[in-house]
Amino acid sequence: MGSLAGHLLVAAAKLNDPNFSRTVVLLVEHDRGGALGLVLNRPGDERLETVWDESAHGPCPSDLVLMNGGPLEGPLLALHSIPELTERDIAPGVFLAMRKKLVVTLLRDGHAPLLVFAGYSGWGAGQLESEVAAGDWGIAPATIDLVFGDQHSLWQCATTLVADTNLSAALRIKHRPAKPWHN
Repeated sequence: MGSLAGHLLVAAAKLNDPNFSRTVVLLVEHDRGGALGLVLNRPGDERLETVWDESAHGPCPSDLVLMNGGPLEGPLLALHSIPELTERDIAPGVFLAMRKKLVVTLLRDGHAPLLVFAGYSGWGAGQLESEVAAGDWGIAPATIDLVFGDQHSLWQCATTLVADTNLSAALRIKHRPAKPWHN
């Protein structure tokens, strides 16, 4: 399996892990050493202002709800759509900011779309590959519309995309129109 960075992991309906049940995870990194991702459809219970360090950055410039990126603790991470402020390209039109100064700039500018994550999801070497092989995850390409779209319907949209992709591959369909019933 090649790198899945820039792809979505879509939890299979059978996945019972409470951290990942019905989730969609954007893979930020994936190589032989493991994988790192951010859960896109789990808004957290806290707002950014609850973790904001006013002494270092002044008043909190946003009342964004922090996203629960996964069960592992880490620094605040931000997904955004401004190429000039990127530290890493993730998918077409989707960029990652990791340095606190850059996250602060994004928040102060107030440009949408922007998702700020507390926590992340991680897999050790070979772990994700085993879970994919076991059918715990479907894989779909990440798009800006899915990443920054409606979080409440994301899992349903992504599972449909995975099913369509798998069906097209199984039937060797090279091009499937967006609305095939219009043919």
